[in-house]
Amino acid sequence: MLPSTFEDYLEAVLAITGNGGQSATLQEIAAALGTEREATGTTIASLVEEGYLERATDDAVRLTEKGLSVASVVARKHRVLQCFLTEMLGVDADAASKEACTLEHDISDETIDRLSSYMDGAQPPAGRMGHCRSRDTCTLLDCKEGDTVKVATIRGPRRHRRLLDLGIFPGEVVQIRRKLPNQSVVVRVKGCDIAISPEIARSILVESCP
Repeated sequence: MLPSTFEDYLEAVLAITGNGGQSATLQEIAAALGTEREATGTTIASLVEEGYLERATDDAVRLTEKGLSVASVVARKHRVLQCFLTEMLGVDADAASKEACTLEHDISDETIDRLSSYMDGAQPPAGRMGHCRSRDTCTLLDCKEGDTVKVATIRGPRRHRRLLDLGIFPGEVVQIRRKLPNQSVVVRVKGCDIAISPEIARSILVESCP
């Protein structure tokens, strides 16, 4: 099992590059993790030596297949944990993200699978979703092309697993790329464009939507 610091770095590279295929600079990685450039360079060198990263240029790296596998698992754990904390426990999205960062390194894949399955069939406790329904909250379907919004909550628990797999969960920032004639919405999440049906878009509540 990799040290939690190494997993954080791989997860950060995945977040920066979207799908892992592009490269991330040392400056971008340091900024994402809040670390000093020198310390970032040392850790990156170790990950390159271990085969989790490869050099794209002298100042940039990309995930190898081995690194992408680890980063994807850690990122999924983070998404599931953050969604559970916000949707089921009513924790603020930013606080939930920080808690997920701590928990994701020690929780097992089996527990994450069970937690994800549980959320598929569970209803949020009464009053848990109220903190997301402010006057500045609307659905993804209400947004205009070009809007950048933050996911507040997701109505309909059985949609959780599919949206988590797409990287859409409470606290995540998405950009509205296009609205199609059939009312489907194309959004950009972590560098990837994803088409969402109007039924699903209507179930996603977002904040700061004009």
